[in-house]
This record gives sequence, C-alpha cells and structure tokens, in this order.
Amino acid sequence: MRRGWRYGWLMLVALLGTGCSIGLGERCETDGDCADELVCSKPSQGNEPAPSGVCDYPRRGLDEPCTVSAECEASLTCSNHFTPGDRYGKCVAPREEGSACFADRDCVSGTCEGASGSALDGTCAPP
Repeated sequence: MRRGWRYGWLMLVALLGTGCSIGLGERCETDGDCADELVCSKPSQGNEPAPSGVCDYPRRGLDEPCTVSAECEASLTCSNHFTPGDRYGKCVAPREEGSACFADRDCVSGTCEGASGSALDGTCAPP
C-alpha cells in the first residue's frame, strides 16, 4: 500500500508535536524542556541566570544526602567538607565566622580564608 508524501508529513508533525523531553546533561532553556525528574540548571551571569543551561537533577534541600556541595541548594553546603575522609554527607547550613572551612560556600559570610582546597584548613572570615 502506497502512503505518499501526505502520510510522511503527518507522521513528522505528529512526532514533533509530542514534545519529547530532553535528558540529563542536554541543553535547555526552561524546566519544561527537560524530562520530568530533571530541571534546567543555568549558570549565573552576575545576578542573573544564563539564558540556557543543561538538564540536571534538582538540588537537594536541608538534611538531604550529598557527596559534593554542588548537589545542595545554593544556600547550603555538604557536611562531608567538615569530616575528612567522609565521602557522603548531608546538605547543611553554612558555618559561622571563626569556624573551620573547606571553601567559601561553607561560610555564612561567603569567605573561607586560608583554604588550600584539599583539606579543612580554612577559617570562615568576615566578608
């Protein structure tokens, strides 16, 4: 049975109209572009998010498990920074001035002075 060009065109329109979501690590502009369990994660450009990003897992909230701080919401850090040798931690609030820190993100002030980046050897300092 010959279906012709109209059938092919209708099939193409039907496929494009399904709104297939894109997967992990693929470029996106909105959360709706990504598969259901993913969000469109955009890097910051100053105070504004970039116009496009990549589909990624949503960031984790307070007391949720993490292996790196980047998995946590921007206002949190991963507790494994504070226990050398621990691979797993949970998303926690940043530390107060004078506390030991691994990176700027670990501090309420956003400033971790003297950190080598490979050990808990910095100190949370005033901004």
